[in-house]
Order: sequence, then structure tokens, then C-alpha cells
Amino acid sequence: MTGLAEFEKNSIEQAITEIFYRYGYGIPAQDLLKKIGVVSENAGFGAFLIGGFPRDIIIHILKSNPETSDKFKSSKVFESKQIASLALAMTKQRKFKSSKVFESNSRFLDLDIAVRGSAEKLAFLIKEKKNLKFKLNYLKAHKKFGTASLEFLVNGMPLKIDLASLRTEVYKKPGMLPEVNTAKTGLKDDISRRDFTINTVAFSINRKDFLKIKDYSSGIRDILNKKISVLHDLSFIDDPTRMFRAVRFEKRLGFRIGGKTLKLIKTALDKNILDNISGKRITAELYLLLKEKKPEIYFERLDKLNILSSVYGKLKFGKKNKIVFKKISVYFNEPDKAGKIRRVCKDIDINMFYMAEIFYGLSNSELSEAVKRLNMGQKIEKMLEAVYSDIKKINNLKANNLFNLSVKNTGIYDKLNKIDAKSVLFYLFKDCGRNEPDLNFRKIIVRYLNKIILIKPYLSGHDVKSMGICEGPLCGKILNEIKLLKIEGRLKSKKDELEYIKKNYIKN
Repeated sequence: MTGLAEFEKNSIEQAITEIFYRYGYGIPAQDLLKKIGVVSENAGFGAFLIGGFPRDIIIHILKSNPETSDKFKSSKVFESKQIASLALAMTKQRKFKSSKVFESNSRFLDLDIAVRGSAEKLAFLIKEKKNLKFKLNYLKAHKKFGTASLEFLVNGMPLKIDLASLRTEVYKKPGMLPEVNTAKTGLKDDISRRDFTINTVAFSINRKDFLKIKDYSSGIRDILNKKISVLHDLSFIDDPTRMFRAVRFEKRLGFRIGGKTLKLIKTALDKNILDNISGKRITAELYLLLKEKKPEIYFERLDKLNILSSVYGKLKFGKKNKIVFKKISVYFNEPDKAGKIRRVCKDIDINMFYMAEIFYGLSNSELSEAVKRLNMGQKIEKMLEAVYSDIKKINNLKANNLFNLSVKNTGIYDKLNKIDAKSVLFYLFKDCGRNEPDLNFRKIIVRYLNKIILIKPYLSGHDVKSMGICEGPLCGKILNEIKLLKIEGRLKSKKDELEYIKKNYIKN
């Protein structure tokens, strides 16, 4: 497969059908696209699928082709937990019309459509179309930006479609948001302002040339070559956040950033271009990377390209950071483990652990500077300071040999209960050493998090009060005693707890 000829309408239509079935939308989603194209054409507009969806459809075709499947094995697009027989499903469309043929992943599709004309007007024309036969959950238009967002219910599944008028963009200053002009703009002009060539391939959804490829910037060639390339030399100067996106696409798709594009990243970093954008925008990009399946490989790449240190000079990401990231990811991807800690910490957030690791080792003043640069706020700073302070307390417990494997559960609880459970968990993610005392201490931490901390009385405060004990402090004291006795194993049932209260606190 060497070019456009291999991506004729039939192969694209079949691939899109497969993907729509995989996500549970089925043929109705394709019908929706056709109807949007008709509405657009009747209004004198033009409409084109563009961005990530066409790119991933092309990669899907390449992964399915025996000649190129090995080359694109590592490209993660349209992943699902289970793929049934697509051919069988498509030959029995009527039978499966009201059911989910495939078990999809947890995400829903989000499509981008570029509009030659007014995206806002097209959105309202779609809404007013009586015979569209698709439920519209919501519509939000942004006249200032020439965009609109719609969410449809297709085969019982939400399908989001973002419309954007074709536009040109002018960056008055490096790093600033651009000025947008949607007047008399063609698809070629719109494509020239986008981030990477692989995201510029478009599929027409107009009636006369439905699913015809529009490729004005060698996007398909770069997809075939698995190459991330910017469209012009000032791309990273105009929008420095594209550096983070370059890494995101490189690692997620199994591509490589092209040599010239790497040089342009270095040139932009040498000019301290990241200083021109707000901390909030950088943090938003970092959080997107943390959502990926293996965030450690993304941050490792940021470090290697000196992007991380350009955000804040003291930030590094080495082998130890990578190990901790893997531990965090594995832990929160195991429902049983993550579910246990959430029973104790309702507000637990995986990103907190990632950020705690990224900033670990900074002094208080450096932490304050880094948090300020990323505009994360004092709440995050205080939380991280508390975690690092707790880690020191845990290390002191370990250094003073206060625990051994024979220590009673109540002794473990007495010491560790004074420390926030999130901090104890973060300690578990850290490299605690490999000698016998270190490993034994780790076993105690695991015992605390997996068992001891989860032990609670069967009885509630309401139950205690219903037994005639109305004094608040006494009620709390009783419940704490019961908890400690349960941890010791002396109370094993609700009946035992009731008997304990009757024997010790209720006069005959």
C-alpha cells in the first residue's frame, strides 16, 4: 500500500462501518453523517470529517492489511475489549439493529466536522430538521469562534460531533491564542493552520462525493511513514503546546517525531517559548498525557526532549519515576485494589499520585515555584506538602524499627492511623528498598491498606443511640473501642458488638 489509490471509498466506508459497530453505533451513525452532509449541501455549505477520526480510520485500514499490519501493530486506535466477527455482524444488520454487536471501550466517539460556511447556522439547521430521526441531546454554539457542539443519541449511545467553520488563524504574539477569520476560507487554507500533517486528512461527507479523501498536506504519506510532522517552521512558536501533542501522538500511535520537527522543537525551547504560555494550558496538556494507558513513556519522552525541564528547571523524569508511575497505573487499573482505598478515601484522585511523584524531591520553595508556574493553586501545594511530610513520618517509623511482622494489628493501626491513607499508599508506590527489613516493612504497609484500615464496626452511631446512649462523645468512644477490638479479632459479628455494649455500657 503506497498511497491514495489504496484508500478508495469502499475501503474507507467498510472501515468506518466496522468502527461504528465496535462502538455500538452501527449503521445508524453512518446514516447520520450522510444526513448532515445533505443538510449542509442543501444550505450551500460543504462538510468534511477531519482530524483524529480520519487519521485513525486510515491506520485501522493499514492494521487490517496483511502487507502493513506488522508495521502498525503498536498503533493504538479504536481499542476495544472484545471484537466479534465484523463480517457476520454486517451481514445481519437487521437482526442486530437494536443491540450492541460489540463490547466497546469505555469511551464514546467524538467526531470533528469542518464546515465550508457557518458551523453555527448548520448546527441549527440540523436541529430544525424534522426527518433526521436522531435524538439531539444538546447543542451549544459559539458564534465568536465559529464553532458548535452537538450530541446525538445513536442506537442508545451518545455520539458527539463538533462543527467548526473553515478558518485561518493569525498569531499576533508567540504562545497567544490566535485571531480567527472564517470569511471566504477554503479547506486548503483551514488545513494549513492545523498542528500535524497526520491530522489534516479529511473525508467529504457531501452527497456528491461522500467519503472522498481530501489530502492537501501529504498527511497520508506521513501516516504511511509513521511520521509526526508540523506544517510550517513557526508551528511551535505560534503554539508551544503542540510539543506536548507531538509526544502524545508519537507514543500513542507508535509513530516517531520527524527529524526536522525535532529540530524545530529544540529551536523553540532554546528561545524559552514555553514561558509565553500560561501554567493552566501546560497543566491541561500534562493531564491529557496522564490519561494515556502508559503515562510513564510520555513523561520519559518529555524529559528526553527537555520539554519537562523547560516547564520548570528542576523537573526531571528518570528510571525511578518510571517505576513509580507503572506501580500507580497498575494499582488503579485493578478494580479490587482501587475499590478498597476508595472506601476509605472518597476523594482519591490518581493524578494526585502522579503529580506527587513528578514533584518529589523538590524543596518547599521549589515546590511552591513549580506549582505556581503550573498555576495549580495553593490547595494542591498544601496537599503535596502534607504527603511529603507524611512520607518522612513513615520513614521514621521504619528507621526506628517500630514494626516487625509479629506486631499486632492494633499496634500497626495505632501508628499509621495518624497518617493520611493517601500518603501511606504513595509510600507503597515509592521504592522502599530491597533488603529484608525493607520488604518486611512493606508487607506491614500492605497489610494495613488491604485489611486493617478497612475494618469497621457493623454498628453505626445511630445503632448505639437507639440503645439509649445519647451522649455524642461517649458514642464515638464506644465505636472506636469496638473498632480496635475488631482489629484485634475479639469481636467478629454484629451480635458480638451488641453484647459488648450491653455488658459494658448498659445498666441492668
